[in-house]
Amino acid sequence: MASVFSERVTQLNVKAGKTYQEMAADCDFKRSVTWWNKVRWDEIEVPPKPSLYPYLARALEVPVRRVAEMVAEQWCGVRTDDTVPEHLRSPIALLRDVREEDVLVIQQMGQAMRERRGAEVEAGRFSSRLLAAFGETDGPYTLEQLEWLKLPELQAVKMDVCMGRAEVEEDAYALLDSVPDPGDE
Repeated sequence: MASVFSERVTQLNVKAGKTYQEMAADCDFKRSVTWWNKVRWDEIEVPPKPSLYPYLARALEVPVRRVAEMVAEQWCGVRTDDTVPEHLRSPIALLRDVREEDVLVIQQMGQAMRERRGAEVEAGRFSSRLLAAFGETDGPYTLEQLEWLKLPELQAVKMDVCMGRAEVEEDAYALLDSVPDPGDE
């Protein structure tokens, strides 16, 4: 099993610049600076007690439930749900306290993000095909080049232009404006 608790401490310390002193202060010094340092290096063998979870949650900047999950995984070798990717565990723990009437909004947001990711992947796929078809050009796409493309390829170019990864000549914008976004057909 992974050392997810230690990895979270490392992430806060190395990537976010949070010191062990700050972690100790955030948990009301229920755990010492030395303890945080040892956790960082995976040198603590005895898991923290559940009564400390609210304090640790504050220091680790995650929900209390996520602390319990990390302790279970790191020290007990138990993972609550192996199908959920690690980067989604904290957001999912936060969603447990959402009101039922807000679930629809969250689902719509998730769907929009999923579609956006799919569109980015699709645009990347088509972008490489376009480069192969047109060769590496120094200038923007021309209207003549775009007229040879099929709808999915035009959508990919439109996405690239919107994301600032490609340019088109002035007279080609009208064609791209007429192209429906993926999923809007």
